[in-house]
Formats: sequence, C-alpha cells, structure tokens
Amino acid sequence: MAVVAVQGLGVGNMFYIFYEDGIKVIQPIECQIQRHIKPSEKILGNQDEVCPKADNEAIQRCVWATAVNIKDKYIYVTQPKLNRVLIVDIQSQKAIQIVATDPVPVKLHYDKSHDQVWLLSWGDDEKNSPTLQVINQASGSAAHHTVHTQPVGKQFDRVDDFFIPSTTIIINHIRFGFILHKGEPALHKIDLETMTYIKTISLKDYNCVPQSLAYSHLGGYYFVHCSVSITGATEPQIIVDSVTDSVIGYNGDISGVPYISPDGHYLVSIDDQRGLMRVQSITIQGEIRECFEIHTNLHISDTTFQPSFTEANQYNIFASSSVQTNVLFVELSTGKVKMVKSLKEPMKTEEWPWNSKNRVIVDSDLFGQYLMTPSKESLFILDGRLSKLNCEITEVDKGNTIIWVGEA
Repeated sequence: MAVVAVQGLGVGNMFYIFYEDGIKVIQPIECQIQRHIKPSEKILGNQDEVCPKADNEAIQRCVWATAVNIKDKYIYVTQPKLNRVLIVDIQSQKAIQIVATDPVPVKLHYDKSHDQVWLLSWGDDEKNSPTLQVINQASGSAAHHTVHTQPVGKQFDRVDDFFIPSTTIIINHIRFGFILHKGEPALHKIDLETMTYIKTISLKDYNCVPQSLAYSHLGGYYFVHCSVSITGATEPQIIVDSVTDSVIGYNGDISGVPYISPDGHYLVSIDDQRGLMRVQSITIQGEIRECFEIHTNLHISDTTFQPSFTEANQYNIFASSSVQTNVLFVELSTGKVKMVKSLKEPMKTEEWPWNSKNRVIVDSDLFGQYLMTPSKESLFILDGRLSKLNCEITEVDKGNTIIWVGEA
C-alpha cells in the first residue's frame, strides 16, 4: 500500500529571535513573522511562564543572553536574571522545559560530538564566582539537568571563559577544549569526553593572557588572541600546535580577535584598537600566508562567514558594528569591500552586559543566503547573495539573541 505523506507547513528555515517581548520566529524570504511566543506564555505542562514578571517591573519583559541550536530539534537559551536555561522545541514552536543553573548563566556552547551543552555562569553580575556546568544528552527527550565539571586544580572561581572548537563540514569530532582563567597566562586543556582536566599549556614566556581562540584543522593550529598588556600595548597572536600542545610562536605581528572560515582556509583577525582587519590564508600543508588588510573605524562587534555565490570554494565575511549603522562585506579571495548601509543604531554596549557582541550578525547555515542583524529596536534581514538589505522588521527591542534553524 502506498503511503502518502501529507506535507504540513514547514517549521524549518527560520530565524528565532529572543527579545524583550518574548520570542519571534521569522521566515527570511518574505520576512514573515510565523509565531510570537509572549513572555506570559506558559511552559508546557508547567505553571511557570516563559519570562515571569519581576516584582519591581510594570511590564513583563524578557532578558536573554546566548542561545544554541541542538540539531534543529531544540534551542537552549540562557535567562541570566532567572538562573536558568529555557528549552524551546522547534517542531511545536513552544517552550517545553526549564533547566536550573548556577546564578547568572551567560555563555552556551553545543558540542555536537558528545551531545553536550557547556554553560558558563558568572555567579553574580560582577563575575565573582563563575562556574562551568554541562548538560548531557542535550538532544534527548528526557528531562535535562546540569552537572558540574571538575574544577581545574580545584579552582572554580577563576574561570573566565572556555573554548571548544565548532564542528564543521570537515571536522565532525571534537575531542578537546580549553578553559581560560582570569588573568592567567595559560590554557587549561580539557577532555570533552570525560569532562576532565588534562594539562596546562603555559603562555608565560609570551606574556599572554588568552582572551579568545580560533582553530584551523589545516596545520592543526590554535590561534590565541592575548589581552592588552599592562602598558596598553597590543600583543601579537600566539600559535599553538594542537597535536603536540606546544607553542609555535607569534603569528608575525598579527593582533586582535581571530576568526576562521568554515573550511579552515582563511584566518581573519580583527584588532579594534588599531582599527585593522587582517586576512591570512592557510594552505593544505599548513603554511600561513599574508593576504591583505583593511583599515576600518567600524568597531566590529561580530562577524560571520558565507560561501561565495560566484566562486567555488571561496568565502565572504560580513561584520557588524558595535557603534555604527553599517555592515562590512569583504570578499576574502579578492579583498573587495562593500558596505551595507543604514541599518539603524545598535543598542549601546552597556545595555548588553553579557559579552562584547552588542550587535550580532547571524547567517542562515552554511549554504543559506540570508543573514540577520539587530538594531536597538529593529531586525534587519540581509541578502548575502546580493550583499544588500532584504527587509526591516520593526518593534523588536533588544533582539540580540538570534538562532537560525535549518531543515527541522
């Protein structure tokens, strides 16, 4: 007997935006709002609301920090003022579960290889007692809860950040991550499988307190961005060999935050202090080559890569500004630069305490052509293929937590 599949309305290929008045689900092609989850909406099988009203507030508002997509099945999102993670089910477009966390949860990372969500909490708004927790079997349908990671050298209160490389089309298994400690010139290596500390890579000889990292499987390099020294001088990046865990040395005089293209071939470094974006290429043999640099006063907030629609195996980068109304578009193979203008003012950095990205820019998966970036009170959908504005959606306050859901 033939089975006829009845195709309902798809729930995939949507942007989810977490903002003051709840959650909006938006289809980017025609810029249609498919669903609005209000702050007062009840969580499935629970009397609790999506964003319960605070005692001192006249209006019921949501505060979100970061979110992650779990296999296009769930979205996990942190609610730092409520000390919890909210789980949204993509199939039903409903909030279905709350996971209690340590106080002030801010950063999430989904490690697909082990189906785990890593979570950094600050302990309080001043980051006085930060902790790392892990939610196992993140894509499973059972009730979720957190477990604490083993403290590095019994030191929990110094965790400043963590870095776990993202899976890509090329790298589908990630074995190790790093924990960064406040003010410490070291990388603490962790085994993601067992969630245990393995060893410390000292960066003392280079006077480098790591701020952020990027990883390329070409050459197996970690590029480490160091914090500005006491003298205010910008330190060059350091290259660490992922196989031997040894420090190779400086990445020439390249400084700033490193970003790696999804194919591992391009390293884009953004030095905000010097107003520089520098692009290097990495060959299959792991040779690092200088390509070009761009001087910009944009004060870049966030970046994202998109495959070129005109050249095979090439990438473009889009960068949003933390203070201006323009988005920068750079063709990495040629160095061609374009601006997408008039995207309204972003919210102020002090209105976004959770990280340095007060204006995110989010792509629609590896092969999608749309991108989204928020202003203070609007959302802008860009068409990456044409590198121009597709549409603006107004009356979305502080929509700086955005997730793309693919073929759900």
